[in-house]
Amino acid sequence: MRFVRFETETRDMYGIVDGETVLEINNSPIGKEYEETGKVYKLDSLKILSPNPKPGKMLCLALNYETHLLGAEKPSRPEPFYKNSNAVIGPGDPIILPSDAGLVVCESELVAIIGKKASKVSESDALEHVFGYTCGNDVSAREWQSGARSDKQWWRAKSSDTFGPTGPFIVTDIDPQNVSIRGFVNGVEGQNCHSSEMIFTTAQAISFISKYVTLDPGDMLWTGTSGTTPPINAGGDVTVEIEGVGVLSNPVESG
Repeated sequence: MRFVRFETETRDMYGIVDGETVLEINNSPIGKEYEETGKVYKLDSLKILSPNPKPGKMLCLALNYETHLLGAEKPSRPEPFYKNSNAVIGPGDPIILPSDAGLVVCESELVAIIGKKASKVSESDALEHVFGYTCGNDVSAREWQSGARSDKQWWRAKSSDTFGPTGPFIVTDIDPQNVSIRGFVNGVEGQNCHSSEMIFTTAQAISFISKYVTLDPGDMLWTGTSGTTPPINAGGDVTVEIEGVGVLSNPVESG
């Protein structure tokens, strides 16, 4: 099933995507019961929003593709870090580059959205706690991560406002280890991988994290990026395309 969050004249709503139409539902489906309201919209007439705008927490996997190690030691366990919810924006919303950020790159990622509380879950049961998946762009200011201008923590490198585009849909029926992931900057492909290449699977990461940190409905797990991540610049655009999930595009502007 495919869900979308969209803007109406009175408030933001969720719906079920059925071909080229959207069947409105009465509330967020993430960890909740819902009903169809009877209202129907044309998909191409809607302003699509981030599908999960205020996650309780977002954990992102560092170094989860061998092609992204780039000389770093291969991790022996999942290595999550936190990304703040203020970074979340939706499809078409501009990524705003801070004037002093220096090199900023895109990171194309599959994002899992938790639908059921997960605490100390086994690897075999972990995916039962996932509601669905969406596209994510873990925008990153590299000079604030490492080098002479780096911070001790990644608080602004990863969590500056607008550094977390997500969308356009939540898809519930894919295998998270069997999708292709591509990233484009100004229409030129800069990333191309397959989720089967992850060092730690989505299930392994959820199981590991939940031993120490309870995951609640709406929390998001960003599963990592691949290869050398391409730079983005004001005046351009960036697109994440995930097989079976959708296409997430955002313009880039200067702050």
